[in-house]
Amino acid sequence: MGVLVEHFKNPFGPGDLVSARAVVNQKYFDEMLWRAKNHRFFSHRFMSTFEEMTPSQEAVAYVLTSFYKIVSPFTGLLCSLGGRAPTLQSRFALMDNIYEEMGCGDLGSAHPSLYLKMLASIGVSSESAESARTLPVIRRINDHLRRVVDEQRFPVACALLASAEATIPPSFPVLARIARGAFPAVDMTFFDRHGPRDEGHSDDAAMLFAVTADDSDFADVDAAVERDLDFRAELFDEWMAAINGSVHPRLGLSERPPRRVSERPARMPSTRPGAHRPSARPPA
Repeated sequence: MGVLVEHFKNPFGPGDLVSARAVVNQKYFDEMLWRAKNHRFFSHRFMSTFEEMTPSQEAVAYVLTSFYKIVSPFTGLLCSLGGRAPTLQSRFALMDNIYEEMGCGDLGSAHPSLYLKMLASIGVSSESAESARTLPVIRRINDHLRRVVDEQRFPVACALLASAEATIPPSFPVLARIARGAFPAVDMTFFDRHGPRDEGHSDDAAMLFAVTADDSDFADVDAAVERDLDFRAELFDEWMAAINGSVHPRLGLSERPPRRVSERPARMPSTRPGAHRPSARPPA
């Protein structure tokens, strides 16, 4: 288990990473990821179909726009997980990943911003991406991640996010290939920021699992990772159906349009005795 963390100094010392507990947990985690490689997600035909062919622009735009609904909430999941970190050291280590995902201090370089910039370069506006309908399978992916982050133990959530990060190196090159094939002028900055860096993020989350988990977490991790991969493979099924023409690649408007500020007139002051109270403090 190496000394990881990309931007910040690793808060864990050598003794933390070679303790008997950490070694057992890391061994389990490595074996779990190895077993996960047998899941159909990693051998799905979506991974190999486009080496010699490129789908239509309409199909590629459908795939890339729908995937924004996975990219967009991921930083929020990381922030929620940081709030649940059991120690200052584990929160500090997680902040390294959050810092990278949020653009290292530059909002325009935050990963959701870079993704929207990529979509704009293929003719999909930010408004269209935000208002597009979320595919049911993507909603299941996000709901599962949110449920694990909010309700399961911290190390289980770390293991799931590490597994989710591990799906990026094999799948993002495919997305990048079809994007460039269908739209030669596509902005590739988002894809250029991924690859080996995501392997590092997966390793960081695995490190957090190793120093915080115990063997009672192993079964929960197995179940959470398998369910996540099931949903991601189903997303590939959906994309292939759109690409092959059995599903018309159109997202349409969201069934949950953005909430707008109410245009109701301000309330009139009450004339009831005792109704006048100090106004609530503005939100911080």
